[in-house]
Amino acid sequence: MGKINDLKDQALATLRGKWGSFVGLTFIYLLLISLAQVLSQYGTIFQGSSFTTLTAVFLAIGGILTIVMIPMQYGYYIAHLNASRQDLPADIGDLFCGYRRFGDVFVTLFLQGLAIFGAMFLGAAFIGVIVGLGQMETHPVLFALIACVLMVPGFVLAIAYAVVPFVLHDRPELRPVEVLRESRMMMQGHKLEFFLLVLSFIGWAILAILTFFIGYLWLAPYIQMTEVKFYEQLRAEYEGIADEGDDSAEEETVAVD
Repeated sequence: MGKINDLKDQALATLRGKWGSFVGLTFIYLLLISLAQVLSQYGTIFQGSSFTTLTAVFLAIGGILTIVMIPMQYGYYIAHLNASRQDLPADIGDLFCGYRRFGDVFVTLFLQGLAIFGAMFLGAAFIGVIVGLGQMETHPVLFALIACVLMVPGFVLAIAYAVVPFVLHDRPELRPVEVLRESRMMMQGHKLEFFLLVLSFIGWAILAILTFFIGYLWLAPYIQMTEVKFYEQLRAEYEGIADEGDDSAEEETVAVD
């Protein structure tokens, strides 16, 4: 795999002269995703009030939109992948490409989220119990550290599934469970590299926060395109190993014959 700085340089080279399209893509993506969250939030605000019908309507619409917009997350990944491979500006239409395979995309991403949540369940349950007992204020740092340790399996699994959208795009013949397995196999021996890659953007993330998240419109494409470059190198290495394995198997067959 290439060094982190090399991958980031490749991402910047791909984005050069195309920033406007990617900033626009990110703005539209965040705007649409936020719509579902805002409606759900309004429903939460009205809970416990006399506006019970209004609460139910907001929560229902927000929940439906949240589900319907899951393929848009996939589309955001693929928009960067396609732009990288074709050396073209971002295509807004790619943001909605997941709806052409709604079933596969939804089931795959749902199973991915369910698996990660399951792996983090112990940590989340621990915090829930501590808060429920009113003990969180006694040793907040200690309890937070324990929760983080319990959530480590979930973080590891999240990294193992980091390339799921790309595998789903490149291997449409695979079933959802097979896509998850393929991502885990590809990421074997590369989880630390990916973690350090993500970690390298912390400084930029802090700056984006200081700009009231406006800077995130530029940071998100930068991060996403760097992950695309990571995947492309990972895929080439993975397929190279697979091809070597096939060649070895053929040589053994010839030798036996």
